[in-house]
Parts: sequence; C-alpha cells; structure tokens
Amino acid sequence: MAVLVLAFISACNQQKKQDGWTVEGSLEGVTDGIIQLKKGMNDQNPKEFQMTDGKFTITGPSVSEPTNILLEVKGKDLRFGLYVENGEATYSGSVVEKEMKGWGERPPQKYLTIEGELIVGSIANQHQKEYREAESAARGPMPNFREMTEDEVTKYTEEREQKMKNVQVDFIKKHPNAFYSGIIASRLTHGMDSKGIEEVLAMLDPSLSTSHVRALKEKVANSKDVDIAEVITASDVSYKVENAYNGSAFLDVIYLGMLSNDQVCALCKDGTVKIIDTKGQQLNQFKPEFEVAPTTMAVDKTDNIYVLLPLQKETTRKFRGKTMKAMETVGYKCEVYNVKGEKQHTLELDGLKTATGARVADNKLMVADFQNRIIGVFNIETGKQEAALQDMRPCCMILDFSVNDKNEVLVANLGAFRVQAYNLKGEQLLAFGKRGKGVSDFHGCCNPVSVAYLSNGAIVTVEKDPTRVKIYSKDGAKQIEGIEELVKGCSYIPMIVDSKDNLYLASPSKGMVKCVAI
Repeated sequence: MAVLVLAFISACNQQKKQDGWTVEGSLEGVTDGIIQLKKGMNDQNPKEFQMTDGKFTITGPSVSEPTNILLEVKGKDLRFGLYVENGEATYSGSVVEKEMKGWGERPPQKYLTIEGELIVGSIANQHQKEYREAESAARGPMPNFREMTEDEVTKYTEEREQKMKNVQVDFIKKHPNAFYSGIIASRLTHGMDSKGIEEVLAMLDPSLSTSHVRALKEKVANSKDVDIAEVITASDVSYKVENAYNGSAFLDVIYLGMLSNDQVCALCKDGTVKIIDTKGQQLNQFKPEFEVAPTTMAVDKTDNIYVLLPLQKETTRKFRGKTMKAMETVGYKCEVYNVKGEKQHTLELDGLKTATGARVADNKLMVADFQNRIIGVFNIETGKQEAALQDMRPCCMILDFSVNDKNEVLVANLGAFRVQAYNLKGEQLLAFGKRGKGVSDFHGCCNPVSVAYLSNGAIVTVEKDPTRVKIYSKDGAKQIEGIEELVKGCSYIPMIVDSKDNLYLASPSKGMVKCVAI
C-alpha cells in the first residue's frame, strides 16, 4: 500500500509557460528502474522515464495552473503524487516502512511507501503543507471506536467534521488569493446550495481564477435553486404506513416499476420479475434468460417491461504486480417483455457503462448511468442515444430518477445533496437541497437515493442511513412517521408511485412497504 504524497511546485514566470514542466527527482531505497507518469490508477499506457541510481527526470507539457500527476515505480506498489507547474523543480524522497494498525482479528500489517518533499518549493507547496498540519492538529488522535457507544461515535464524528470546516474557513480567510484556497473552497462547499457556495466564494480574493473557483462560479450561475414553498402549490400533504399491506415476503427486490392498473412490477436480485397487486399478493412472475443478472428495468404506459442486462467479456489486468483475470462490463442490452413474460424484442444501448435506474417517457428509454455520470436518453426502437442529462453527482454506486406525466425528469443527485428537475432536452427546470440535519435538508454521506413527483406537484424523497421518507409541499418538508430502517449503510432504496399517489418502497430486511395519503 502506498500513501499519496501531494506537493506543489513553484509557478514559473510568463516566459516559461510554453516550455512545460520538469521534475528532477531522487528516491532513496530504489536503484535502477522505470518511473511511470500515469493519468490515473488504471492508466494502461503511462509514459515511462528511466531511473538510474535512484535518480530520474520527468517532463510534461505546459499547464495553465498547478496540475496533479501520479508517479509510480514500475512493477512495485510504490507511488506518489505531485502538483506540477511550468518550470523546474527538484523532488527528494525515500522508501520507508510503516505499519498499519490492526482492526478486529486482523493483525498489524507492515507496508512500504514513499515519503518526500520538494527541495525547490513554492508558496503553493508551503500552503498545502500548512493546511495539512492544521488539519492534523485539529483532528487529533483517532479514538478506539470499539470502546465507544453509538451516540459517542456520532458526537465525535460531528465534532470532527465541524473542526475540519473551521480549519478550511480559517485557511481561506488567511490566504484568500492562494491557489490552494480554491481547492479548499471546492471541498468546503460540498453539499451546499447556491447561497452557501456564494458565501464561500465571497471569502476568496475576487482576482483568484482557478479551475476550482471557475467551476464553483459556474455552478452558482447555472443553478436554479428554488424555495419549495413558492413553486409547489400542494399543501397539507400527509402520509402513513399501511400496516395491512402484505409485502413483507419480498426481500430481494432491487428495482420497482408501475403497471397501468397500479400493480407493482418488481425486479428481483436473481433476475426474476414479479407482478404484485395493491394488497401485496404476488400475481405472476417470470425470469428472463441471461448470462449476467439484470441491474434495472422500466415499464411503459402499455405495460411493456424493459429489462437491462450487462454485456461482459473477460479481461486481463495487472494489480500490484500481479496479473488477474476478471469479467468486465462492455455495454448493455435491453430485452422487452409483456406482463406474461413473453419476449417482444431486444435493443443494444449505445455507450452505457452502468445502469442503475430506468424509466420510459415520451417514447424514450431513459437510463441512469452511474459511471458516466449521466442519465442517457435513448431511442426506444433503435437503442441509439439521442441526448443526456449532465451534471450528475452519483455516490455509493447509486443514481436514480423518475419522470412525471409532463415528461419532467426528477433526479436524486445524491452526491450533491440535491434534487434537480429537467426537461427531456436536458434543460434544468429547478433544484433544491443541501447537506444538513434539518428535516428539509439531506443527511449522511450522500442523499437522497430516490425521488418522485406526486400528481398534485408535491415531491417525495427517500434517504438512507437512517431511512427518511419525506414529502415536500408548500408547507415545506414533512417526514412520514412509522417507517423503520429499510437498509444498512450506503444502500439504494427502490421507490415507485402509483396513479393514486400511493408510495411503494423495497427493503432487503422489511420487504415491500406501502404508504398512503391521510
């Protein structure tokens, strides 16, 4: 295991901008070999530079601002990172042995890593070092969580998070025009709404224009944050759990659709599709033939069922010096069935890497692609991608959405702690939400995981860890009482709404849960 060592290299003058950058380096503990310049951990075609007696020279093209690179000693699990700027810099590092603390029954584990610093440094480099030292001091020693109660862990986590925010704010205020302050501002604004982002931007020097700062300004400019009370006319919307619903046996449901007669169409983990009535009784089921289990499905207005299946091939990869074979998803196909389980036709879908959610609207098949960070809009006859909704921030391998009768797409953009609405052209209609503990906010590492419109214009959101199902109306957000914890940790919670605005949710521990208006 290697520890990523980040460092900044000094900015050069304007005359050298076209000359690119150079790092003269040395590694104590490594003799001859190859240093690889990689675009990322999985870069299969890195640039290679000879290392002799532990010394190397890495060069690269001109960069407009400090840019992160990853360097790795070929054939060894040794890597380190640098932020490079145009000009020359000198790096000195060494291979050191460290010990990872044991956890539970796992004993302590020793590993080699690279530690080093820039001999020719810069103010930017000093800023990064200063920030890390302040962060480390604020964090303090790690407690033994096994000896703490759940409440004590929660309190510690909240206090630690607040300390980190204080360090970030203090650093930005102390160095408002530093490049590294733009990076800290980007971290600090994670989960904030546009108002919060504007407040952080106001702490920076107005002349600071880095890619991080420009991205934050663009996010504010493109945001359509709304006051829910002003855009939703529905009021006095309340729900309760329908205890008479008999859905507790359906423990393996991974996605939900709705048939035109308000019967639920449930995709199960093993690929079985089940039809369930409004009382929780199974009416029918079928299981498509497949090599790899489907990941999601959709139902159209004529009750055709679109089942999405990964296409895979065996690939060979190198990991930590070892060659490994694994199955890799190379695309997706969509098989269309009627409610009896009779196959109608098959589509191959352009460009999909993952499929975590699907809907049919306006004769288009829409698919949430976690890895591509988009919701793709596909021709329902040919499988060709015609458009894509961008700016997705998936997390925990979760990305889902819903579509109402007006063909408005409502997205659970959980990595951004936001709900966003689009039309089918990809134009954003509205957005709301921020990270927080209040009932109107979204909590945890990322939320919400599911969203839907009600027929009256109110919006339903589902959060995980802990489970919260909320209705947003003119009165604000209201949590549905009586819903137990549906999942453990960062897990998706399927949700669908029928024509009468009844809500159905799926849980691996509780089965199917139904909520009705009161």
